[in-house]
Amino acid sequence: MLVTMKKLLFWLDCTRAYALPMSITAWAIAFSAGLAAKGNIIYGLIALIGIICVHLGGNLFDDVMDYKNYLLKQKEDKVINIKKGKCRCFREGQITINKALKVCAILFGTGLITGAFFIEIYGLPILELMAISAILCLIYPKSGYIGLSETIIGILFSPLLFSGVYYAMTGKFSSSLLWLSLSFAIVTVTLLYTDFFLDYNNDKAGGKKTIPIICGSKNNAYYFYIFLIFLIYAILFSGIHAHLLSIKFSVIFLSIFPALSTIKRLQKYTDKEIKDEKEFMSAMNNVQKFIAIFAILCIVSFF
Repeated sequence: MLVTMKKLLFWLDCTRAYALPMSITAWAIAFSAGLAAKGNIIYGLIALIGIICVHLGGNLFDDVMDYKNYLLKQKEDKVINIKKGKCRCFREGQITINKALKVCAILFGTGLITGAFFIEIYGLPILELMAISAILCLIYPKSGYIGLSETIIGILFSPLLFSGVYYAMTGKFSSSLLWLSLSFAIVTVTLLYTDFFLDYNNDKAGGKKTIPIICGSKNNAYYFYIFLIFLIYAILFSGIHAHLLSIKFSVIFLSIFPALSTIKRLQKYTDKEIKDEKEFMSAMNNVQKFIAIFAILCIVSFF
């Protein structure tokens, strides 16, 4: 039993399970919308299993691709920075690429089984959502070099996930939930954007094209982050004004206070670098706090 638990913890570490709150938070919002619409609770929980497996598989596959790139650069005598413990399990010889790919196959296979379950029930709509998600997951490991990382994450963890979970529970789509997902997509992007902003120089040296780098400078990237925060609430306001969202969703505007806190925190790093992993995690936790509060207020709005 102890050995099994150690193996589980080991693979949770390798698959970066610490990132699961991102997908579980998004699922919780869609699940709450499904509950409010008297959807099938069991189906919502089955969907969660599939989401977790695909998320973990995607994390591991992303590390496989990054580690392959790391080895290739080493052969070419080029310097490449792998930061914040990324690919550590590979670099420390704890797992091989082949073993990691087998685990990816198991995780993605489990996701496919849950997807097949819903395809059997609902047919084409679920298949279409799964196909789009699969394509984006495959593109993601290379997306950092073509300026699409943030966009792909926003689409995967908001419109696609919201629509998939809600459809799995109710057998239909919701225009109000889809509109809310547009706002939450940008909320989700703020987490990845902060990561890329803090690693601006490393990513630029590695040839990546994240949105902060595309902005041309850290100062420009900082002002673009402020625009993203504004866009979150502009979408929310327009949804309420157009009666796509009920007035109850106005409570979400309370999250603007932690959102402003993330803006203030990010400003500290427009002209300096992160000192260590502890400082990095502190900055990231600040954004995660904002996301958690935004999500809780979204859930409250459904009831």
